[in-house]
Amino acid sequence: MKKTLLFVLLGLPLLSTAQRKIIDMHAHSYTDSDFGEREPAADFYGRKGSKNAEEHRSASFAAFKKWNVVKAMVSGNPESVENWAAKDTNLVIRGILMFNPDDYGMTPDKLEQMIKDKKLEVFGEIGNYYMGTILSDPIWQPYLAICEKFDIPVAVHTGGGDPGGTYSWSPKARLALGDPYLMEDVLVKYPKLRIYLMHAGGEEWHEHTLRLMAYYPQLYTDIAVMLWVEPNSQRTIREFLQHAKEAGYLNRVMFGSDQMIWPYAIEKSIRYLDNLKFLSKKDKEDIFYNNAARFLKLKND
Repeated sequence: MKKTLLFVLLGLPLLSTAQRKIIDMHAHSYTDSDFGEREPAADFYGRKGSKNAEEHRSASFAAFKKWNVVKAMVSGNPESVENWAAKDTNLVIRGILMFNPDDYGMTPDKLEQMIKDKKLEVFGEIGNYYMGTILSDPIWQPYLAICEKFDIPVAVHTGGGDPGGTYSWSPKARLALGDPYLMEDVLVKYPKLRIYLMHAGGEEWHEHTLRLMAYYPQLYTDIAVMLWVEPNSQRTIREFLQHAKEAGYLNRVMFGSDQMIWPYAIEKSIRYLDNLKFLSKKDKEDIFYNNAARFLKLKND
């Protein structure tokens, strides 16, 4: 009784981690060479990120263990993803962070071979927004066709990016390019493609995400970064989740952290979602695990 009262007073989740499994559909890995211009020194709250790749990996895995994250879709450069997979093959779902279709010397043939070698299980995060392209551009089509052929999920960035990024490492980024409506032609062209939006359209386009989900029942979304990065994003994601619940689309909404270089964001995201009063226990269980398990076609364990 005293323990339960303490949890209520502190606003902590009552459901123990042993009772609930979580799938993080949006985690990032790094090598030391990734630390620099792309990620700012501190987040919105002034909290500094990890100093190096090993510190970041260790802290992320510690958070996964604490909160019973049993699967995590990890994107980064291929070397960093393999470093994470070597630590826990069962936990890591191999993704790849792509800004341009030829990153890391990628070609359609190379992508197909990576899939066959089980070195890639999700094509994404695709950050085309940052480089000034949209997913329906011709340069992306050979890769999407391969993903549909081999039933490989695609994860694409939507919404905006880091403040000031256009003035530094991503000069071609424009807010308008983050509109999910710009990828509608992809949904039409590849009706069997398993695809999910990252960030649910962000602060700018979350209503467009709901309209796309209404028109295209194969479309899923994650709510990563929106749960923790700054107050306006949290306000937006509350509205999105409320509207998704009212519209009946919560069964295609998936948890993600997008912890970037701040592993503490994994726990912060989980706590924030867990404390949304308008979501039922079942709603939370679906978002934390069941929806992603269905999307990923995981076998019952």
